[in-house]
Amino acid sequence: MSSYDSRAIYFISVASTLSGIHQQTIRTYEQKGLIKPFRTGGGTRRYSQEDIDKLIQIQNLSQRGINLDGIKIIYEMKDKMDELQNKILMLENEISNHKIDSKNKEKEIHQSYKNEIVKKSDKSIRR
Repeated sequence: MSSYDSRAIYFISVASTLSGIHQQTIRTYEQKGLIKPFRTGGGTRRYSQEDIDKLIQIQNLSQRGINLDGIKIIYEMKDKMDELQNKILMLENEISNHKIDSKNKEKEIHQSYKNEIVKKSDKSIRR
């Protein structure tokens, strides 16, 4: 059982009561792909608190005049933005690590100069 499975504890009747949304409306949201509740082995829907919060957000957007297809696009765009933000953070960390590696390599190179360069005294140079 994954961590999501253990958080999905509410049956549809409880989710309906907590969100104030009719059970059939919740099923419609699921059919449209707006919400994906956990399913038990027997096929029973179970909802987490995150699912209930999302149901309430969907209902609020719907009441503002956005149709369900528009809401689905909004959530797809939000998911894509989250994915891209995570990628940006990953790339920033990678760049930071490369900068640190470059600085360390540069430092090693500069330290190696000390071993290779031998200063000659002025007396040894004849013209």
